[in-house]
Amino acid sequence: MKKISQKSNAPVKLRMPGDLQAKKAHAFLLAASKKQKHDSFYRFMQTADTISVETRVDASLSLKYFLVKTIIGQQVSVKAAQSIWLKVKTVLDDSQSGITLDLLREQGLSKPKASYILGIIQNKDIKEARLDDLKKLSLEELSQFFLQLKGVGPWTLGVVRMFYIQDTDVFLEGDLGINKALEHFFNTKRYTGQHYSPFRTYLCLYLWKSLKN
Repeated sequence: MKKISQKSNAPVKLRMPGDLQAKKAHAFLLAASKKQKHDSFYRFMQTADTISVETRVDASLSLKYFLVKTIIGQQVSVKAAQSIWLKVKTVLDDSQSGITLDLLREQGLSKPKASYILGIIQNKDIKEARLDDLKKLSLEELSQFFLQLKGVGPWTLGVVRMFYIQDTDVFLEGDLGINKALEHFFNTKRYTGQHYSPFRTYLCLYLWKSLKN
């Protein structure tokens, strides 16, 4: 697996405080939806409470644990994923050495997911990766780093960018919830939110939020 370069030429992404950024993103999405005449989404944004990315970030998780938790959550219900995650985390916390495929499967994982997770926890590059270095990488570099991992595809990479690296401009293509909201507001699943850049991560958050309403 390619190691993270310490000399990336990608610009460093400067971040403003979470509350200020959330308010700016809400105002931007509201203005953009009005400008583009996305009337249904504009009406929703008029009444939607401000959402912060930071409130959805678990800063206590290492990259290894974040990837494990995200892989567990692929294509299963939130309730089932949380139950399995808690079991797997307990095993990882208590047995940093001696983790086996069978031990992971005993926690409720399918054989493929257990194999993916075993690969993640044994990967030296993931263990040594620093968040500050990841934030400096371009999308191409991040793709080269993560997509070589079994069990990590474009959707999982998007989740990493959103909720671990905290990139504000990620659109999670192929997500079932996003697709459902797209059909409701934009009458298509193919829209990629280009009119809402550089706050497409927030666009996704509001689209998910709309499903609860």
